[in-house]
Order: sequence, then structure tokens, then C-alpha cells
Amino acid sequence: MNKLKQCPEFPFFGASYPDATCIDGYLWDLDKFEDGKLYGGGEVGCPFCNEKEFKEYYGYSDADEEEKEMIDKHTEALKQKYL
Repeated sequence: MNKLKQCPEFPFFGASYPDATCIDGYLWDLDKFEDGKLYGGGEVGCPFCNEKEFKEYYGYSDADEEEKEMIDKHTEALKQKYL
């Protein structure tokens, strides 16, 4: 995992606004917050500091070359836009 000072928040869980935050390399849903705690997320790797796990969410290791290219482009587009 790469260590950034703070990964950016960005839209991921279906919202048009930033609804994902990174905690220890995994994405958590900012809309699932109750009693001072986030309760939804933690299964998807962060594209900024845990890229390998993020790509695996999309099935990278089992993907054909065309699918891998699409996953790579999606990951790079997020980095370009939010870093």
C-alpha cells in the first residue's frame, strides 16, 4: 500500500457528491454514519493507496485484456480527477 497523507473523498457508493472516504486503505460510505461511527464499507480497496485491492473489486485477476484495460483506465481517471 502506498501511504498518502490523506486520500481524497470522492463519489463511489452511488452518490453524485463525495460519499467515499479511505480508512486504512479501504473505502467507507460517508452516508452510512450513526452514533459517531461509519457502519457501511470497508470491503473495497482505495484506488489511491490500495490500488491492487481496488482493481480486484472489479475482478482484475480474472479479467481478459480488454476488461483489464477498462479497469486500469477507470482507476487512472479517478487519480487524474481527484489527486
